[in-house]
Amino acid sequence: MDFTHWRSADDQALQQLPYHIAEWLAEFGSLTEKLARHVKQVKLQVLQENSQAAETEEEALLNLDQGTEARIREVILHGPKQPWIFARTIMPDSASHLIDSLGDKPLGSILFSGSHLRRQFLQVKQLEKKDWLYQRAQSFVAEQDRLWARRSLWANNENKQIAMLVCEVFLPDSPLY
Repeated sequence: MDFTHWRSADDQALQQLPYHIAEWLAEFGSLTEKLARHVKQVKLQVLQENSQAAETEEEALLNLDQGTEARIREVILHGPKQPWIFARTIMPDSASHLIDSLGDKPLGSILFSGSHLRRQFLQVKQLEKKDWLYQRAQSFVAEQDRLWARRSLWANNENKQIAMLVCEVFLPDSPLY
């Protein structure tokens, strides 16, 4: 199965992957909590949090008009010595109140604490150097041809009145590899 395009993280796709990779990509709970089982503390570093234009595919998934500014938050989750995860969260500016007070807390503190948002889908992909998401994570990547990534759309209902897209790139030093 070709994983150079986004694929639904269903049983058929995941069975094509080695178990240790599938178990990380298919994690339905908090990725930060799963990482914390490997180290005493996962450090979160906020790279940016501001309003800017989203990527075309992000606009489509969030039903945003082309060129509409969205709230974008990018963070790195660090293991003991190295960065493990590059994460990018995108939402309409109208939903930015959801993350305004997060600071250096992980997004999971909202999503997995009785939030009214529910995961609509989970997709996985093996990013190549030409992919824009790989390029966003590039400064944290030792020379590596491909990186595993996953993305989820979270929304409060099927009409996506409040929605956010969460993309997570597993960097070379993460426990996935």
